[in-house]
Amino acid sequence: MDLSFTPEQTILRDTLSSYLAPRRRDLTMAPRRGDAWRGLVDDIALPSTAVPAEFDGYGGGPVDVMLIMEELGRALAAVPFMHTVLATTALAASPDEPAGSHLRAIAAGRALTVLAHSEYATRFRLESVGASATTDGSIHRISGRKSVVSCAPVATHYLVTARTAFGTPSLFLVDAAAAGITREDFDAIDGEATSNITFGAVEGHLIGREGAAVRLLEPAIDAAIVALGAEAVGIMREMTRQTSAYLRERKQFGQPLVSFQALQHRLADMAIAIEQSVSMVYMATLALQDGEARERAAAAAAMKIAVDRQLRFVSQQAVQLHGGMGITDELAIGRYFKRALVISASFGSGDDHFRRYDELAVKDRTGADGP
Repeated sequence: MDLSFTPEQTILRDTLSSYLAPRRRDLTMAPRRGDAWRGLVDDIALPSTAVPAEFDGYGGGPVDVMLIMEELGRALAAVPFMHTVLATTALAASPDEPAGSHLRAIAAGRALTVLAHSEYATRFRLESVGASATTDGSIHRISGRKSVVSCAPVATHYLVTARTAFGTPSLFLVDAAAAGITREDFDAIDGEATSNITFGAVEGHLIGREGAAVRLLEPAIDAAIVALGAEAVGIMREMTRQTSAYLRERKQFGQPLVSFQALQHRLADMAIAIEQSVSMVYMATLALQDGEARERAAAAAAMKIAVDRQLRFVSQQAVQLHGGMGITDELAIGRYFKRALVISASFGSGDDHFRRYDELAVKDRTGADGP
């Protein structure tokens, strides 16, 4: 596996790292409410990186997204770039209006679009949709309730899944300020602004054909899963760095804690876990870039399973090696730990992705059509 970065990608990573470095304390202390995102939009046009060039974007690919997400994870930056990746991937698969004009709005920083799919008491499966949409000519009206919609309070638009008379779920673009929307806002454990949303006959614009939500969202969610994997790598790198620095500062029996061999071994295990995660993220990134649909889906599922396991190990070790204060908000480690928990819970659990990987493997053996 060879993943070499172009000069442009190296400049992108270094520019973002330099931008985030002097702001890191503010980023890790602030609730995830969009202030930092506005700065990245205005100063370095970050959302355009995820938008194809034909829609006035930079046209970055999976490798660019991976580099960006790792730096954002390292800085624990309170920005919804992953949501931009998901939205642009779904919209670009159906570039007719209103998708095309909305992609241009995202590239210009005028729109922030998040997925509203999960519903109460359902696992994260794209077919599990209770919301409905009625059609009157060209007008679609959506009714139903969506749960735990990340960044909904700061979003300008929602991508909403709902069932029409067609039967299978369809995808709709909804203005967040549309009449009939009721939000219940709350903070997730990592401080991210989140909402439960009720749609009461809200007007929405159909994206693609009726019944096409699964086809549009599967590759988009795979891209988002891999993006979160890259963010997890950045988090693990920073947690390990901070833990190593802490063990060098703290002393016991007149010696720094890092001089004890047992603790050195734990740091080594954390470093090994990071490298294993890096390999899985690289593999999944290359699959997104060059693979077929089933290969992309399998790589994303395998990466999710492996990285979640390593993220849990590294974050737990970091907290334990810091002692009791490792879980406090006053220490950055505690906030990284909370973000790690949210990443692990996003887009389904490890068990969900074991099942998905198994289903894909069965299709490979039987020759069934891909996802």
